[in-house]
Amino acid sequence: MMKKLACLAVCVLSAIGLSACSSFEIATNTNGVKLTADEGETRGHVNADIWGVYVFGLPVISGSSVEPGKCVVFSDTVDTSNAISFLTRNAQKKLNGSTIVDVQSERTTGWLVPTLFFFYRDIQVSGNVLK
Repeated sequence: MMKKLACLAVCVLSAIGLSACSSFEIATNTNGVKLTADEGETRGHVNADIWGVYVFGLPVISGSSVEPGKCVVFSDTVDTSNAISFLTRNAQKKLNGSTIVDVQSERTTGWLVPTLFFFYRDIQVSGNVLK
């Protein structure tokens, strides 16, 4: 029974390790509608997501707060400050934005049910980019 649980835990962690732990998405088609009442040209809506897997509160694998689609091992990057930095860096680089308005964040924590000691943390930050 313990061998089966250990094998299941290894399979789950392998699947998690092979997936992207951070992402940055852009929505630019606003059909000519401004996303905010603020002055400035609307460049689009952006969403940044960083998540990670932890055991007993210690990070095992988490998303890179520098490059979308990359993971880091044994480094805790899932926090609001890293997510805001990730959002602003990529909005500036990919949309040439100078202002981000209506910024919102959401943080989620949950237990990975098939495993006994692992849980995940996720933080998402989004906003509207202006030139």
